[in-house]
Amino acid sequence: MNTLVSKLDGLQIPEFRPVTITVPPQPVASVYKSYAYRSRMWMTAVSVGIGLILTAMNRPLAPLPGHLDSGLYALGALMFCAGAAIRIWAAAYICARKSVDVVSTGPYSLCRNPLYWGTLLMVAAFPLLIKSPLLAVTMLPIILLYLFAVVPVEEAVMQSRHGEIYAAYCQSVSRWWPHLRGFVKGEPLGRQSIGFYRECHRLVWWVGMAISFHVLFRFANASWWMHPLNWW
Repeated sequence: MNTLVSKLDGLQIPEFRPVTITVPPQPVASVYKSYAYRSRMWMTAVSVGIGLILTAMNRPLAPLPGHLDSGLYALGALMFCAGAAIRIWAAAYICARKSVDVVSTGPYSLCRNPLYWGTLLMVAAFPLLIKSPLLAVTMLPIILLYLFAVVPVEEAVMQSRHGEIYAAYCQSVSRWWPHLRGFVKGEPLGRQSIGFYRECHRLVWWVGMAISFHVLFRFANASWWMHPLNWW
């Protein structure tokens, strides 16, 4: 029987080894992929609700000496009004271009999150308006959620969408602490947008809540108000 001999006979075949290919990370396409971002509203409602219920179930704090009570209330009112003004100012610049463009003028030339600055000031005003340390304690986890989970996710999405432009913006503008020397006036292009009117509508709800809480807890010393807890 004839045997066929190939030219490949006798050649050494190298050992095949697995090759690991590094796949670049995929860009963050949407903030809604984050559980913290999706859950922020109901978590906020639950935290505020728990704080209000605990405040209502305990007797009001004793009046502070001198004019401290009036001073705390005035500080709370000032913080709330300042927060509302900051949110409207920021909305006028961002609402028409949110997630579409990198806005770096107006309040966004001072810090990267003026909208959240406004929200935090309004939220921090509530415990002062109703004189409730319990509400301040229950709201602290939500503030930390926004600082360390929600805002970083939003910025990661912006980074994935706008790349070097947003990276340069982050290098020149602080995330939270305003730098007044870097202010650039710019032009508010969002005042005619639907988002701006929605922001105004949300602000009406914020004002309604503040007034409602203030009026409601003015009756906390009434004889008909039940106080099943006695924590102080």
